[in-house]
Amino acid sequence: MPGESQGLGLEQYKLVICEKPLAAKRISQVLGSKKMIKREPAPGVVIFEIITNNDQRFIVCSALGHLYSLFPIEKNRKKYPIFEVRWSPRHSATVREKRRVMQTLKLIANISKGASGFIHACDYDLEGELIGYNILQYACDNKYEVSKRAKFSSLTDSEISQSFNNLQETSIRIADAGKARHIIDFIFGINLSRALVNCLNVSNKNNLYHNLTIGRVQGPTLGFIVNREIKIRNYIPDPVWYVTGKFDKGGSFFKGNLISVVHKSSEIEKILTSCQNETGLINEIVRRKKKINPPTPFNISNLQKEAYRIFKISPVITLSIVESLYLAALISYPRTSSQKLPPSIGYKQILEQLCINYVTKYENIIKDLLRRKFLVPYQGDEEDPAHPAIYPTGVKQKKLSMLQQRILDLIIKRFLSTFGNIAVIKYTEVTINVNGNHFVAKGNTILNDGWIPIYEPYFSINDSNLPDLTIGERIKVSQVTAMEDFTRPPARYNQASLLDKMESEGIGTKSTRAGIINLLIKRKYITQDKIGIEPTELGFTIFNTMKKFVSEIVSTKLTNFLESSIKGIEKGELNITDVRKYLEKSLESPLNKIKTNEWAIGDEIKNVLTNSESGMRIGKCPKCQFGEMILIKSSKSNKRFIVCSQYRVTGCNAIASVPQIGFIKKSKTICSCGWPILRIVFARKKLSRICVNRVCPENTYKKNDSHHDSDSNTSI
Repeated sequence: MPGESQGLGLEQYKLVICEKPLAAKRISQVLGSKKMIKREPAPGVVIFEIITNNDQRFIVCSALGHLYSLFPIEKNRKKYPIFEVRWSPRHSATVREKRRVMQTLKLIANISKGASGFIHACDYDLEGELIGYNILQYACDNKYEVSKRAKFSSLTDSEISQSFNNLQETSIRIADAGKARHIIDFIFGINLSRALVNCLNVSNKNNLYHNLTIGRVQGPTLGFIVNREIKIRNYIPDPVWYVTGKFDKGGSFFKGNLISVVHKSSEIEKILTSCQNETGLINEIVRRKKKINPPTPFNISNLQKEAYRIFKISPVITLSIVESLYLAALISYPRTSSQKLPPSIGYKQILEQLCINYVTKYENIIKDLLRRKFLVPYQGDEEDPAHPAIYPTGVKQKKLSMLQQRILDLIIKRFLSTFGNIAVIKYTEVTINVNGNHFVAKGNTILNDGWIPIYEPYFSINDSNLPDLTIGERIKVSQVTAMEDFTRPPARYNQASLLDKMESEGIGTKSTRAGIINLLIKRKYITQDKIGIEPTELGFTIFNTMKKFVSEIVSTKLTNFLESSIKGIEKGELNITDVRKYLEKSLESPLNKIKTNEWAIGDEIKNVLTNSESGMRIGKCPKCQFGEMILIKSSKSNKRFIVCSQYRVTGCNAIASVPQIGFIKKSKTICSCGWPILRIVFARKKLSRICVNRVCPENTYKKNDSHHDSDSNTSI
């Protein structure tokens, strides 16, 4: 684009491709020390023309994430299997965004014609490599092989300058691995999802449409949730009693718990009687020092789990926040699996910058660390060849949102605490025999708090001191109490524990796992509340149907193999063509099974969709006797109502509120007042039958019931 470059006289310039607009701006600000001009050739499309101190000339352009996506060559959307795909400019749901993508690609193509060289400066990982590869290949006419690679792990001045002064060769292996991941996910997902939708269409003769998807990571992840829920629902709790003794050593009181849990109520009275107002014999004391190592540096998975534990921020939101912090040059590249901080990042320089720019928050901690002769962080085991663990850069904080401030503070304190000393506690365990009943009392005394104050308030240890005791000593039993409880089923997954499960099973990647969980929520396969993640009836049906007819696509075996194949391509051990052939062959059997059983699969999905809450038909309208009462949910208030299906046609104003919690099931019963009776399943599977007519004299569901929060039988 020579005509656009006359302002700087860019007769010979190199084209720099960045992944995001903020990264392009940041790189231009650092490199364009002699001169920088910002241009906006089209609305929302910005480029930077810069001259460096040593008179190098660059035009810096930005992608908008992925500018190219995969599309099937076969345009019939109902047809499958589909194996032939092509890269084309990314579609968008909005005309404005689609225009911006096309204008960006056109601009880069024009600029590339006059460029004397090309620099790939997208994020250094599989996704970033693929974004730059596609632009250089398709928009710039096969320039990937002749381009150079700028590799950096943060957007600080020093790293950007160093990366452009030491440009590397591009790696086709990394680009091929990125292509393979997208092709595998696309071919796997589009074929199985189309097959699933086709089953539903065949079963209900195209009268009911629902956006159904299944993927190589979606399926197994949904399986973890469903299998856990089955264990929870099938769990039969047993009553148990926990016995606690309060002991008196010369006016100093402490508590101990009966070692064994009591399972029979008949034993409780015996234990209480035999212990009350007695003395206990100290027959064992264990004392030892326990060392607590500092935490390891954050990788993205650890950070997502810690942010959820502390702030209850979902993993997908955490990922978005840390990306914004990275683009603001406040932290290093976040999409890393490393738990190691190499000396090359400059520990001392980062600490000094943090001390200068965050003087009121971390000054005393940092000054204490800087007095040390050696700075050695505590490292984890996981490594990432592309990037170190996440660390703060020390760059001065700009105006940040509350969530950004919280995550940045967490990252800074985690980084500082890795340089802290090992914490040491004295752990004491005392066993007390009271007439044959053995109690254990435990105590912790902090001898050296080490790194713990640095990481507060995100981690702490409570002191729980025991009095001085000796073996053979007798102490008075002040009180003995028993608490009745029930054995508990395994806990439901939350987003952090589900990430852990996905990681331990080797499915998904550090960058995609949070998105998969979000997609399952979006597809209404799962829901999340305060007690954890629970599969919906649709989620149950999708997983159980797939497990019944095509179990291989919801197991971890196939997706694990494909993940290892992608890594093999990245290492140069496999090629993308062979992996594609294996993928196509591995899909033949499950697709044939789905085709053979499409009626049965479709019927199961149709039944659950028909009986799902949204649009559920409750019964005849009691007012007009023509329409049917259907269940709806307000898009604004998210409250549930039943209304006459003819209210937009005839104006029938029959409406009633329903309980806002609990699962609603169909009931064919009609009340004597003429209004439908609903079956509501509340917590602990408690089933209630109610008439939705609030003024019905036979209605046992009273007006002041907390489940109702609006008047019924009012006009729409």
